[in-house]
Amino acid sequence: MDKERIEENETIRTGLDLSDTQDYDVFVGNEEGNFDEKEPGNKGSGSSGGKVVFAFTAGFIACLAVLFVLCYVFGLGMFLSKEQFDHYKTLINKYDKYEEIMQLIANDPIADYDGDEMSDAKLKEIVSSIGDPYAAYYTAEEYDEFLKKILGDYVGIGIGVSEKDGDIVILTVLRDEPAEEAGLKENDIIKAVDGKAPADVDDAIKKISGEVGTPVVLTIERDGKSFDVTVNRARIEEDSIYYTEYEEDGNSDTNIGYIAITAFREETGKDFELAVRDLEGEGCDKFIIDLRNNGGGITDSSIEIADYLLPECRIMTEVSKDGTEKVHNSKASSAGIDYVLLVNENTASASEILSAAVQDNNGGTLIGAKTYGKGVTQLTRRFKDRSAIKITTTEYFRPNGDKVNGVGITPDIEAEGDEVIEKAMEVLEK
Repeated sequence: MDKERIEENETIRTGLDLSDTQDYDVFVGNEEGNFDEKEPGNKGSGSSGGKVVFAFTAGFIACLAVLFVLCYVFGLGMFLSKEQFDHYKTLINKYDKYEEIMQLIANDPIADYDGDEMSDAKLKEIVSSIGDPYAAYYTAEEYDEFLKKILGDYVGIGIGVSEKDGDIVILTVLRDEPAEEAGLKENDIIKAVDGKAPADVDDAIKKISGEVGTPVVLTIERDGKSFDVTVNRARIEEDSIYYTEYEEDGNSDTNIGYIAITAFREETGKDFELAVRDLEGEGCDKFIIDLRNNGGGITDSSIEIADYLLPECRIMTEVSKDGTEKVHNSKASSAGIDYVLLVNENTASASEILSAAVQDNNGGTLIGAKTYGKGVTQLTRRFKDRSAIKITTTEYFRPNGDKVNGVGITPDIEAEGDEVIEKAMEVLEK
């Protein structure tokens, strides 16, 4: 997916990207950090958000009113189709009160508010106040960075982080990237970045990001001990698929292929098929598919892999707010391979689509810990000024009709740590 192709009004359907950590954890606050003028984590009051809505609609309603009068009262011609005319007439009736209120506010001599102002901070406040923890408003610069993460091309040190119990925890350390070379490990706690404690996950990410080649000092807590680690930032070109022939006790002749899916991007489905074929060419006839710590990504890529793995069946059902359903099915053909699927508490969103489809259709055994429970999908829409909004559009349900959102998926075999691989080998060797 080329960033330059994401133009005005173009949308991307996403699940949850691991790099998009504000969606991934339990952090409560403004989605892109502390952009209002309140204390960190404060979403702001409803009254402030209401003022912004008024300002946003006032000019629009005034224009509609003029158009309505010209067309409907003075009969100067129908410049719009009947459907469009009826639509705008409904909007005038619905929002006329707001326009009148804004006129009164505009004439208030002591009101500390510019009715013509629609700042990024105010737009963020509106979106963060709607009750959707996965919705976000992005400035043009922020959305460019968001796209880089979806594309797996950004400046950083090669880690995925989340917030757990008030700590900033490293969930993933990418192979052959600066963080791994510096000795950072999964479950390390980031206490400070360049000597300053991050206010939240977003703050930590911003502090860790920077110019290519520049150093960043992380204060790490591991096993109750604190120490500093200096890591040089680099351009991270993250592959979403990693695969190899599984080795056991130094023996690579196991006939078992290992495929880790770190995120779902545009090319992940094709890359997964290539990985399977390549490993089959090496003599592998059984597979470990690892979705642990995969926070999701592009929904369609997850569906593509489910279709590849499964015979004719239901993959999932998406339901819109108005009750409209869209069913995604797998075609009759399938890879016909023997596999297990590894999951944990950080397996989320698009990863849960694949996990539920495999479990409900008896495609393979799920092993690990109960998944995160993000059973909704979002789209992102870019505007003329290249800002964008990400907002939830559907809730999805597993093939058997059960909810995923807020529930998660319980694996067939529960295991943690090294036991996960041990159980996987037991299943595949039967």
